[in-house]
Amino acid sequence: MAFTRAWEENDVSRDIKRIYTDARSALNLPYIPTLFKVLANHPDYLKAAWNDLAPVVRSKEFHSAALALEEYIYSLVVAGGWKFNEQRRELQDQKFSVEDTIFVADAVAIFAHGLPQILLLARLLQAGYAGGQSGRISHIKQSSMIAQALKIHVPNEREAGLRSWLIYNDIKKTTGSKSVLSVLRFISPYPGYLASVWLDWKKILKNSAVLRAKEDVSRRAAGLVIGLPVSDHRGSSKIKPEQWREIEETVDGFVRMLPLFSLVTTVWRKSFVPRPRDVRAA
Repeated sequence: MAFTRAWEENDVSRDIKRIYTDARSALNLPYIPTLFKVLANHPDYLKAAWNDLAPVVRSKEFHSAALALEEYIYSLVVAGGWKFNEQRRELQDQKFSVEDTIFVADAVAIFAHGLPQILLLARLLQAGYAGGQSGRISHIKQSSMIAQALKIHVPNEREAGLRSWLIYNDIKKTTGSKSVLSVLRFISPYPGYLASVWLDWKKILKNSAVLRAKEDVSRRAAGLVIGLPVSDHRGSSKIKPEQWREIEETVDGFVRMLPLFSLVTTVWRKSFVPRPRDVRAA
């Protein structure tokens, strides 16, 4: 059975907390991806896998592949013409200030940038328990200012109020996910806006063209990790067979879910155009 609990920074050991910090830096993200928090259910596996993959994730080759995937996803969204309700107006109706609207737009853009990276990482984890693969990396990419200077607070599921908790249940039921990803949890303190966004998500999820695009994203991600080196994680660890089943079900679940979440988050991001600061400057 796949892991369900997401372990927060104040719930884990120093070793796992260091991995969280290192992952943020390697991925150039101002938040800790849910994938890491869920895999912390098996600390020994997370330590061994990250010890192998951290140099790969820091590499220019990985970030180039992630950027190529992000651009591919954006091209699919543009070609499909999919959109949410106009988000500036929606936030205005929810009594968000102009400054808060700018922040939400920027945060959604950060999540749209981060999800393709997590999808590629999940693909690399799959390769690790499938025997590994050969490859080479040539350059370590410098950590960005975003990861160093900014931190987006993402409430855990246990912090959700009743209305957000009910929406979480519907998200899991609709998507088949065992966890609610950070991209939706970060707006959970504002259940009115979360409800509005989730309604838009559900409309997009019913579109058969989006579901076909999801498969295209999944195939593209599988191709982009070819040539990135991964050791044989199964052969180099002492994890029991029943524990491997849990790990595999967890990672496989993220691999199935992330292409769709990446697409819909990009639709959400695009629904902020024109950007709020551009409107205010005009």
